Amino acid sequence: MKSPKETKIFKFAEIPLPYIFNMGRIILVIFVLGVILAAGVFLSENVSRHDAERPTHKTPALEPLPEHLSKATIPVSVPIAAIGEALERKTPKQESGSRKNSLGRSFAQSELNWNLSRSRLQVLGRSGALDIATELSGEARATGTIQLARKVDFSTSGDVLANVSLTASPTLETNWRVSPNLSEVKIDIQKADIPIKRIGNLDVRGDILPGVRITADALRTQLNQSVARSDFFEQAARKGWKRLCGSTPLGEDSDLWLETRPVVARAAQVRIARKDIRATIGIEVETRILTEHTQPECPFPRTLLLEEPKPGSFEIIMPTIIDYETLERKLAEEVVGKSLGKNISIAIKAIRVHPYGEKLLLETEVAVEAKILSGTEAKGTLYVVAEPELDAETQTITLENVALDIDSQNMLLLMAGKAAEPLLLEAVSKRLPFDLEPKLEELRDGTEDAILALSSENISVTGKVNRVRLTRLDVGPEHLRLVLTSEGRVRARVQAIP
Repeated sequence: MKSPKETKIFKFAEIPLPYIFNMGRIILVIFVLGVILAAGVFLSENVSRHDAERPTHKTPALEPLPEHLSKATIPVSVPIAAIGEALERKTPKQESGSRKNSLGRSFAQSELNWNLSRSRLQVLGRSGALDIATELSGEARATGTIQLARKVDFSTSGDVLANVSLTASPTLETNWRVSPNLSEVKIDIQKADIPIKRIGNLDVRGDILPGVRITADALRTQLNQSVARSDFFEQAARKGWKRLCGSTPLGEDSDLWLETRPVVARAAQVRIARKDIRATIGIEVETRILTEHTQPECPFPRTLLLEEPKPGSFEIIMPTIIDYETLERKLAEEVVGKSLGKNISIAIKAIRVHPYGEKLLLETEVAVEAKILSGTEAKGTLYVVAEPELDAETQTITLENVALDIDSQNMLLLMAGKAAEPLLLEAVSKRLPFDLEPKLEELRDGTEDAILALSSENISVTGKVNRVRLTRLDVGPEHLRLVLTSEGRVRARVQAIP
């Protein structure tokens, strides 16, 4: 894994600072510092302009996060009605055949022909299998010569009625195909009588059955091969895979892009219910945040890993950084150049943020002028040390253990720091939360929109984010690192099978 110094990429959803930091409270702390600093003007007529050197405390490089891919387990249901529609299109509606000299010894020359049409396929689900049935109806015609007292030519026809059924026990295969596993065809010819003068009705069920069976078995083989070769499941998975592979902007005002790269596909074996067939698809995705749009490579896995069924859910791990340059820029936009106070003008000239071990160092340049004493002013730098902490219960980042570094050669700043310390402690007791709730809500909505975007013409995907929460905060030499976890549920439904 690359170190933070090499790159600014990480796994999922950086939080733009305007949504995170409560600037008003930071201004309040700096304002308190400024007031104490201004008070020092009246306590010293001979002010040294030399500031203390910036305190240093080495911050070690961040340890790589444990390998933890974002995961989604998606229950997929296929209505049995949709399966019936697909089989209806693939199954021939007509069946015909013929046999010669099969009517017995009395028939010197004979030929039996039949033409049958099937009714609409009936597909019903039960535990472990699909029952497929249809009704055959049509006509059988016999022609030839029968030897009675003399040879008599005949040509006559009669109605035929039969039932055909079989079962399917589909299974997913590791090559993204579905094996239908069709059973032997059951054929029940209920009626096949041909009336012949001087003889009566001739039962030709036994004559028709072998020919119908040959046709039905050929159809079963064709259907078995057709379903087994069908790449519908793979193509549907490829479309979803392609949608997951890419990068999208994080908000209208953000210059960050979220890159997602699916890497592993899993599936649970098919289960058959009364109204639908169910399977579970599992996806593991690598995610990171970049400062530019990218098009990652996401090779589609040739092998589908089969596993036991799991409930539909997702857990998205979102490592996030807040770099100190961005923090400085955002803070400067709010406070630098602004003057506070009435009788005492406190101007913040610059503010810089540095890592300080596991803490933060706020380097604040200020200028103070007493308006009632024209020309009385002081300039200097104050160093504030604060420890950022994650409050898992309130889901906020707070500054704890705030203190001044008052080892200064400037007597005014030394006095201001000494006097400001209890006031700072009082301000800290009220806590300074960086409010993340608006961004967490934005992430929740964005995740649900991304789930809906997985839908296609024949497949609908829906999901619900149950919660997004902060789970970790680290101070690094170049940035803060947050880890967020998004949890929820998701499901897919196949509307039609091409």
